Amino acid sequence: MKLDSTTAAVVTGGASGLGAATARALAAKGVKVAIFDLQVEKGEALAAEIGGVFCEVNVTSEESVDAGFAKARAANGQEAVLVCCAGTGNAMKTASRSKEDGSIKHFSLAAFDWLIQINLVGTF
Repeated sequence: MKLDSTTAAVVTGGASGLGAATARALAAKGVKVAIFDLQVEKGEALAAEIGGVFCEVNVTSEESVDAGFAKARAANGQEAVLVCCAGTGNAMKTASRSKEDGSIKHFSLAAFDWLIQINLVGTF
């Protein structure tokens, strides 16, 4: 695939980390980049730096994603590239023993659900 100024791309999680590096690399080839992220300040700064567009998007919300694509397409045209870098993680154990009384402490279901919503459902 030819990557140049005729190509539009969307990078989820594009405000920091691997997503930001990907957005910069695509922009360096002339690609029109839309950054999807919840980190507004970082996303807007990076979009300004690379000449892209920032879209505040929560990848766990279909409505938010639809609005992001509408904004990105209005600015850059139909995307030909989608890079899914939005992701999260935590260092929690799924279960552990309390040092005080030996009882089993469980991983928060809400934390697990958030992780699955972003890392798995968010790519859908």
